[in-house]
Amino acid sequence: MKKANSDRRPESMDMLSELPKEILQRILCLLSQEEAVRTSVLSKPWRHTWRTRPNLVFSDNDNYFRGKEQEFLSVVDETLRGYLDQGLRLEEFHLHMSNHVSVSLLDKWIPKLESMGINDFRLYFLSKHEVGEMIDLPVVLKAEPLTLLLLYNCDLGRNIPENIPFVRLQVLRLQNVSIEQEIFDKVISSCALLASMWFQDCKGLTKIKLETKLHKNLKQFIFINDVTYQKDECSIEIDAPTLEKVKIFGSKIRFHGRELCNIKSLYLANVDIAINSVERSPVLCIDAPKMEYYEYTGLVIPSVSFVPASGRSNLKLYMRDDGVNDAQSWFLRLSALLRDLRRSEITLHIFHLARFDLHIEEDILVRDNINGGIYKPVVVENFRLGMGQLSLFPYVLSGLFCICRPRKITPQWLGKGTWTDERKQKEAGEFFGKFTKMIENGNREIWRDLEGCTFEGLDEIRLEWQPFEVTKLSESEFTEFRIRMKWSDRD
Repeated sequence: MKKANSDRRPESMDMLSELPKEILQRILCLLSQEEAVRTSVLSKPWRHTWRTRPNLVFSDNDNYFRGKEQEFLSVVDETLRGYLDQGLRLEEFHLHMSNHVSVSLLDKWIPKLESMGINDFRLYFLSKHEVGEMIDLPVVLKAEPLTLLLLYNCDLGRNIPENIPFVRLQVLRLQNVSIEQEIFDKVISSCALLASMWFQDCKGLTKIKLETKLHKNLKQFIFINDVTYQKDECSIEIDAPTLEKVKIFGSKIRFHGRELCNIKSLYLANVDIAINSVERSPVLCIDAPKMEYYEYTGLVIPSVSFVPASGRSNLKLYMRDDGVNDAQSWFLRLSALLRDLRRSEITLHIFHLARFDLHIEEDILVRDNINGGIYKPVVVENFRLGMGQLSLFPYVLSGLFCICRPRKITPQWLGKGTWTDERKQKEAGEFFGKFTKMIENGNREIWRDLEGCTFEGLDEIRLEWQPFEVTKLSESEFTEFRIRMKWSDRD
């Protein structure tokens, strides 16, 4: 029986090898590049079949090619030459490169890609050079079959082609790329099919304008300015109702019109909201009925005109010394923002960076939000308080409890020095002690609806929060802590 099985194996392999070349290519098309190359050892007819499949994926970061730049170039060059010489159709070509030596390959082959029938060319060029040694890549502006372009640490040159033929480009991601504003404008005006734009720490950009007539397919827009933090360096104007996800960090932004009927996720950090080219406003006015996630980080508390019907809202706000004298209005603005977001699950993170006491008139906040006022305290699912000085946190919490009802409070210490487990436990013990006294001696109108609170520590092995007694804190192994609060629902 064993002998019979061994006799059948070569016959089965021969039958597979005798399939038409078109079918073999389609089989290989379903495999990864590495798996396709491995088929070359199956039999003699398979030795070079992988070089004729209609999709190719090459990466100089593969284990085999790592540190072998010239061999990588030779393999890619010979493979493409084989397609060209035999008149083979190459439908998809994905190229991952990270070495400046590879630029010569792009200069040689990009002008020939269209004649080879390629309709899906994806280029990932992640240069490992230091900033200031950017790779010059103007040739990519002539690659008509591009559907995805990802460039890192590159320079797109200064010479603008008469035509930038990106008629198929759907995904454009530029990170640490130098690009002239004029070239950028021509690129995005040439990409009618763009569905995703991602720009991070790009140099040379002063304005990005997303327009309905040019970007009818745009679903995702991400802009991150981590390097300069200069919001005036680049302004962004948005008029693209098809957008579903927007993330902007470090820019001046302006929404033309209010209708963003498809947006599901909006993240804004360190931004200036503009009414027009001159005036600025803390009010974000958009119509976003499908909003599922909203996140804002900044020094200024914005007002929002949209009301998420569900989903999550994540707020990260900074309180500094320049806002201490205006703490009362700071909490009033926060109260208004929380009310606007009350239908969503709210996470609030306040970084308290002030060094001086806050002046808060609790009676006014209590009157407006607790004692029969027109507003009711808003439920905040998670509240994180980042503190520079432990002695000041009661002032922040007093103001906070006047306007909202946190269910979970997690302290975070921002002090300098090394945070050992012992130091964390000591600070947590002081925090919990002051918190307990604040409840016992504070304004009864604020705490009348509190039914109870539990101190919890994170079991890092089970990843579970477990209750503990503060008096036994030093005996525990917890290094992360929080307070779980239960409020009556009469409000």
